[in-house]
Amino acid sequence: MESMFFLYWLECFKIESMLKKLLFISLISVSLSAEIKFEDILSKPSGRSKNFMIWQYLRQDISSKEADKAYALVEGNIYKIKKEYLKKSKNKALLKEKDCRNRQDLLSIEEQECFNLAMSPFKTLHLDDETRKKLLTRLESKASRDQVKIQAEEYSELAYRKYNANTILSMFISTTSKHRRENLNLLLSKEFIQHMFSEDASRWRKFALIKKIVNDDRLNHLQKSLLHVKPKNVDSDANFLLGLNHLRHSRVKPAIKHFKHSRKKSTKRINKDKNLFWMYQASKKNKYLKELTSSTDINIYTQYAHDMLGLDFKNYFHTVDVNSLARKNYVSDPFVWDEIMNKIQTTPKDKLLNLAQNYKEKNMEAVQSFILEKASGFKTHSFIMPYDEYLREISNDEKALVYALMRQESNLIPAALSRSFALGLMQIMPFVTDDLSTRISDPITCYDDMFKPSYNIRYALKHLAWLNKSFYHPLFTAYAYNGGLGFLRKHLKAKTFREGKYEPYLSMELMSNRESREYGKRVLSNYIVYKKILGEEISIVDLLNSLTDLKSTDRYRSKG
Repeated sequence: MESMFFLYWLECFKIESMLKKLLFISLISVSLSAEIKFEDILSKPSGRSKNFMIWQYLRQDISSKEADKAYALVEGNIYKIKKEYLKKSKNKALLKEKDCRNRQDLLSIEEQECFNLAMSPFKTLHLDDETRKKLLTRLESKASRDQVKIQAEEYSELAYRKYNANTILSMFISTTSKHRRENLNLLLSKEFIQHMFSEDASRWRKFALIKKIVNDDRLNHLQKSLLHVKPKNVDSDANFLLGLNHLRHSRVKPAIKHFKHSRKKSTKRINKDKNLFWMYQASKKNKYLKELTSSTDINIYTQYAHDMLGLDFKNYFHTVDVNSLARKNYVSDPFVWDEIMNKIQTTPKDKLLNLAQNYKEKNMEAVQSFILEKASGFKTHSFIMPYDEYLREISNDEKALVYALMRQESNLIPAALSRSFALGLMQIMPFVTDDLSTRISDPITCYDDMFKPSYNIRYALKHLAWLNKSFYHPLFTAYAYNGGLGFLRKHLKAKTFREGKYEPYLSMELMSNRESREYGKRVLSNYIVYKKILGEEISIVDLLNSLTDLKSTDRYRSKG
């Protein structure tokens, strides 16, 4: 009895402590928003930096009328700002829209406009036949009616044949993972698959379904069904995933065919390189490695080819000419950086080298480097290492990772500000900043301080020290830095990055979070270059192969 009481007390204590911490963080987050006046907002040009000011202003103690005036100045439809605005506003139209979208009792909604906002395939998935019939009379388009009708069909190819491709694709996409696995994991005929993935079907729907199927090993029948999709009927991204799906089923020739189609349709250099890399993995023909070495991009695929063939890159620099001066109008103000960026974007290519000469001060080398990259058509790449005075107490390996992250996050521009308001050199989110401020000595006084390298780097090092307790490989640290520790832990526990044919490369390509997947590749590539600049020889082939060593990469997989 006493032990049960103790456990109850301990759990209450944990909850109370957590609530106190959350309250403390929320208080910090409010105080970190610099005191902004409406006149300050009016004086600034429209854009992301002004939106950030408005977001901070809406978090202050202001009236609903003041919130209305500020929200009217927002450029674009930014959910993060809208969320703060709705806490203050009495805007009946927006509040009504929010209420309608949250309604679950569809039949009780009288106004058609509100009904249209409330409707979604998730809400109609488990309705009974009688309720569906009533809903059908309210739906205004044939596409919407067909979407509700097909949900009522039995789970079979025969039942779905009477519907068009977009209706079938939407039905497979607009459901839960559990429902898809339990009811829609069907072995579909070649004829039906070619109907589903016909040329006139929606491009994004085809890709969305292929992505869901290829990324879910529990959809084994659907994965086999995808072997019938024709390369010409889908886009570059879909063809790449279909190529991987063929390799999983030991079909090398069809896989290479899909990779070739994907490469041909690719517009980005890294995607062209990615397909060449996989054509090599499938065939082991050195001609693909040799072709990769002719690419002007520095990425994990071209680095792999250079390593395998014993070649070095020549198209990058890590120093630029600077003088001993420091510009007073330092780029730690997002509005100043917006002006400079606009100037760079509007300067003709043949004038960029002259423009670069205007930024030779020692605290402007990141700007100069960016202009030089742009002048080369991004065929020559910058790997400069400024702000070294804030990184003197860490090892070269840690320094290489910090610069690798910094280069990907902000291109080493202190005033960088993302669409989601990630801040500064290391693009630290406001909520992460709030949490770190409770655990760091001499914390910032407002979010604008995060545009100063000294603060931003110190906060990032604190955050990285915490991540590195769980992850020991630069790729995994990069994934966690971008997508969060919880996301990566879940991904690793799903039996990824283990021994097997085409591993660890398959696990790298099939990470469901696309942003984190591509981010990790770029950071790992940067890390390799910075390690070499710092005088440490490193092989990307060895580094990638080590990803299947459970104990040397993270503390989760070794525990099962």
